[in-house]
Parts: sequence; C-alpha cells; structure tokens
Amino acid sequence: MKKGVKAAAAVLVAFGLSGLYPSASYGEGSAFKDVPDDFWGRDVIEWAVDNELVDGYPDGSFKPAQAVVQNEFLAMMIRAYRPGDFKPAPDSSDWASPYVDYASRLGWPVVQTSVIDRNASARKALTRGRAAQLLASASGRHYSVDDSIRYVLDVGLAEGKEGRSPEGFGKDDTLNRAEAVTFVQRLKVNESRLRPSPGSLEVYDLSKLNPVAYANKAYGFSFRLPAEWEGKIDIEEDGDSVRFIHRASKSDGGLLFSVNVGFKEDYEQTSELIRTVYLGAKGDRHVYICYPSDVQYSLEDAKSGADYHNLSDGIKSLKPTFQWK
Repeated sequence: MKKGVKAAAAVLVAFGLSGLYPSASYGEGSAFKDVPDDFWGRDVIEWAVDNELVDGYPDGSFKPAQAVVQNEFLAMMIRAYRPGDFKPAPDSSDWASPYVDYASRLGWPVVQTSVIDRNASARKALTRGRAAQLLASASGRHYSVDDSIRYVLDVGLAEGKEGRSPEGFGKDDTLNRAEAVTFVQRLKVNESRLRPSPGSLEVYDLSKLNPVAYANKAYGFSFRLPAEWEGKIDIEEDGDSVRFIHRASKSDGGLLFSVNVGFKEDYEQTSELIRTVYLGAKGDRHVYICYPSDVQYSLEDAKSGADYHNLSDGIKSLKPTFQWK
C-alpha cells in the first residue's frame, strides 16, 4: 500500500414514481428493460428503487426519460429522508397532499393544488430550474430560480448540460425521472436532513458561504471555509494529510474530514476503503477529501453532536472554491 493510503487509514479508520399511483408495482432489485447496463443513470435508479423512492412499471420498464411533475419530485425527496414528523396518507386517493403540505410547512416554494385542478396540475412537467429551486430550499436556502441553479452547481447537487450557468443548466428543460433521482441522491449525500427555507428571498453569494480561506503552503492549494466554522475547528497539518477537527469534540476524535495529497493510485485505493471527494490534480499529485467512518463525537453530548453535524454539512461547499496555483 502506498504512503498516502497508509496515512489515510491511520487517520480515519476504514468509514414510476409510479408507486404513488394505484397501477404501479414495486420490484426491488429488478433490472429494467429500458435501462441498459451502460445507461448513465443505472446505478442511481437502482438505488432509488431499492430505497423505495420510486417504482418500476408492471411491464418491466422504468421510463427514465419520462417527465416528472412537482408532486412526484417532492415525494422522492421526502421519501429519501423519511422524516419522523411526516405522515403519509396510504389509504387516500389524494396521495400527493401530505407531500405538498409537508413541503409547504418547511417554507419551500411549492404550488398548492386544489382537488378541482389536481389532475391538470399533476400533468404539468417540472422544469430543471424549478427542481434546482426545490433542492436549494431543502438545503435551507431561499433563492430565485437562477440563484438556485448557481447554488446547486457550486455545491455539487447538480451538473449543467452545456455549462455552469442557468442557461447551460437547461433551466427551462423538463426534468425527467433519471435526472430527478440523481438530484435526490446527491441531496441525500450533501444534506443530513431536510431543512426549512427562510421566509425572505436571499441573494446567492458564494463568498458569503465560504469567507475564510485555508491555504496549504507545502503544495500551494487553497479553498474557502464556511463562516460558521470560524473559532470551532483546529487544523493539523501532517505531511501529505491535513486534519480538520471539531474543537468541542476533540476528546472523542472530533475529525470532520482530512485532505490528502497522493498519487492517482493512492486516491483510487483510498476510495475503496473510505468515502472520498476528489478535489483536483496538478502533475502527478491528486488532492481529495476523506471522511471518517466511525463516530468522532460524544453520543452522550447532544449539543456537541449537533454542532459536529452542522459543521459537517459545510464540507460540501469546499470543492467549488478549490484552487491549486
């Protein structure tokens, strides 16, 4: 094993939405006839079906290109988290109301539908721009559609079709089933819970999310740290590894993440052992984030545990600001 991998191991300890309608059937682990092995979204579709976010269709298809409507997307997001205060209505023909009501209570920008216009509204496809706005809202933000797109691109919740802009993102294009489950999976990775959206509209500014800079003098890379981290973390540099530690949980480990520098094979071998996020490369050196696999805070101290998790949520915002001179 290479030096970088040994260092990482020592530091971290190896770490249809058709089911919403009566006609659907759920086939756990099934292979869909319209999702070939080389389809770009095959893995995430299987993840979504295995976790009961969506179902396949009775004919053995998934229909990855089929349009998604608002209420279906809301159901996918809420099903991914299964919040304790959400109460579905399994015996009601009006399956969508609990999802729409729950999103409304969180302050998300949802379109309320009455019983009279429910069928018409249910057939109106959701755009990728509106999906981005719902993703941003579920992350505790309140942005316009264009600012929401900039946010989800910067924090890695989505990718553009032709560029990192609202236009390149395809904000007016229809969201399809394969894209929808991909968005939800990325949200699940980035956010530990569904968050309420603030009441007033915010203006997106990446520098406000990451106002404090960290610079590594040995290798010349840098990135910005979230404002809420100030005064709460310790940074320990040790050769090819930099440890970011939650100060209040230090007696229990406190490791939020480490940033490692190594060769390509170091990164690939480390990724097989623990969760990583690739940041970038210069020459033959690669930089990547490593997450701990074990608990790094006291389970008996709810306050410090909650603070640890809140700081962890900010890790996703580091990659967009990564630079290597």
